[in-house]
Amino acid sequence: MLETVVTMLNKILPYVAMPAGLIFLFLVVLHAALMMGKKPALKMVGAGILVAYALEEFGVHTGIIYGRYYFTSMMGPKLDVIPVALVCLWILLLYLAYTITNLILDGSPVQTNFSHSRIIFGAIMGALVVTTIDLNADPFAAENGWWVWQDGGAYFGVPYHNFVGWFFVAFVSYIVHGYQLRREELPNLTEAKKSTKILSAAPLAIYAVAALAFLLINFNGQLGLITVYALGIPLLFASWKWFHWYKGTQD
Repeated sequence: MLETVVTMLNKILPYVAMPAGLIFLFLVVLHAALMMGKKPALKMVGAGILVAYALEEFGVHTGIIYGRYYFTSMMGPKLDVIPVALVCLWILLLYLAYTITNLILDGSPVQTNFSHSRIIFGAIMGALVVTTIDLNADPFAAENGWWVWQDGGAYFGVPYHNFVGWFFVAFVSYIVHGYQLRREELPNLTEAKKSTKILSAAPLAIYAVAALAFLLINFNGQLGLITVYALGIPLLFASWKWFHWYKGTQD
């Protein structure tokens, strides 16, 4: 059953990857604007796109950041050598991990502490959360030919170099976001409408769905086990912090 679903996904992916990516990007902007205001949300997403695209271009052309690889036609239309869908999905991953990091460190879905140490430590934690997602995503994508590692790799055909690259790009993105938002006046989410507070948990729900999907995409049981620990622990901790935060806003 799962193999049939994956086969169907690979057949339609070149046609739906970019539209789906753009929809996800729009939803991220919409949600971020609701959580922190339109201007901060647009600045954060815009900077994320620029950082992601610039470093991905550099990485593909030089092999320095991630290793030697290239994208096939599976992920749809490209800007030069980078699929549009990839940049959109990267922003989604950054946003999901950003929410989880905020909950773990600040006990809030939005960042409330913008000290230098919090920005740096938050960038480290956020980059780690993003990279753990790729422990599952990259083997699946490589196995299905979405992109090709020219030199192979020890981790399900993926080089360890790639995960260092993921961490680096996410870390740079979060440093930029932290100092961008430090200069902004963000609304107090605890005073928002009840529906807005409930919607603040949407990134957790999407992260949970992704974790469940990776549990099903199971290479001889190994990726499923990786999912339980790499994605499950941050999800459980962040979810507990969210419920504690939400309950506190109702008192």
